[in-house]
Amino acid sequence: MAENDTAKDKKRAALARLGKGLGALAVLIVLMLWLSGSFVRKVGTEAARPEPVRQKPPTLRVERKTFPLLIEQVGAIRSRDEAQVSSRLMAEIREIRVKEGDRVSGPENAGARPTVLAKLDDREVQAKLRQANSQVDALGHAVDGARAKLRAAEAQVSASRANREKAASDFRRYENLFKGGAATEQQAQYVRTQRDVANAQAGSAVQEVQAAKGDMARLQAQREQAEAAVKEARVMLSYTVIEAPFSGRVVKKMLNAGDMAAPGQPVFFLDAPSQAEIHAIVSESLIPHLKIGQEIEVKIDAMDRTMKGEIREIVPQSDVTTRTMLVKIGLPACSDLANGLFARIFVPYGAYEALVIPARAVREVGQLYLVDAVGPDGHPARRFITLGRTRDSLVEVLSGLKEGEEIIAP
Repeated sequence: MAENDTAKDKKRAALARLGKGLGALAVLIVLMLWLSGSFVRKVGTEAARPEPVRQKPPTLRVERKTFPLLIEQVGAIRSRDEAQVSSRLMAEIREIRVKEGDRVSGPENAGARPTVLAKLDDREVQAKLRQANSQVDALGHAVDGARAKLRAAEAQVSASRANREKAASDFRRYENLFKGGAATEQQAQYVRTQRDVANAQAGSAVQEVQAAKGDMARLQAQREQAEAAVKEARVMLSYTVIEAPFSGRVVKKMLNAGDMAAPGQPVFFLDAPSQAEIHAIVSESLIPHLKIGQEIEVKIDAMDRTMKGEIREIVPQSDVTTRTMLVKIGLPACSDLANGLFARIFVPYGAYEALVIPARAVREVGQLYLVDAVGPDGHPARRFITLGRTRDSLVEVLSGLKEGEEIIAP
């Protein structure tokens, strides 16, 4: 008895599953018949009743147009101006004045100082500058003293020369008088001694002038070295202030206040987003279709933006592994482009023909695309179509329609 009940239950379950399957099939058949227009009431000619004449709805023709064939290549947004800003000396970072994403101004802005990015510890450089200034001051006083000594030595030379000329004149006069017997030998010997003394004084004065000039030259050279040390210290002091090299945006900050900056170690990464370009990797077979200055269509997926770019540079070197070349495409000025964004370029490669209809005539039902096409009997009928690329207000039709067919305009 129990076995009979189990068999009946299995039979009832099977009948229930069959009923559900038949119901789902019936719903699917009804939906397909509705989409194909089977539920539109058709009246035979024998039972036709006179109806009022209705105005024919506006129609559009399926046209064939020629479009350029575009080959898609990929690339990335890069800034034409990029810089790794680093320190020129070893020092501790005392202050960071910008953060990532900040806009900065460069020296190209007339009448405005560049933006200060960071300041380094300048105490050691300030000490060197003070020491160099002290040396310049001390050597300046020494040079002034040597200059005064030189002037005194030159004045002594002038006086000794005058005295030497007077002694020489007295010696010649007394020598003649001695020869004529008008002067004694003692007088002649005296003036001869005076002449020798005057000559010796003149020679000593000349040596003092030469020594004063030597001291003057040495002190001036030392002062020039000290002044050069002052200039060097001032330049080193300017290096303790890190400024923006051009107007742009802070992309990345590598160090923080308190870190030790070293020469050549990047502290900031800067770029100029208003001068963006695309670095595209292009197959070498497409390079003959490109030239400098040519306009080309580009698309930035992340921003859903399509624009025109201009080919700025074609790097004349091919990658032996991928057989591609680097092409740089300049973009219009745009401040919201981020460095590194994925981009596409479309290289023109001949032309092709396609059927097109206005995009407004297409209805979308789920994942299906429908249009109302005018049949041979003049009545509209739903038609499933496959779409291709959208071009402004038109859309390409890959299948479902033929050239010259009419569709109902919405």
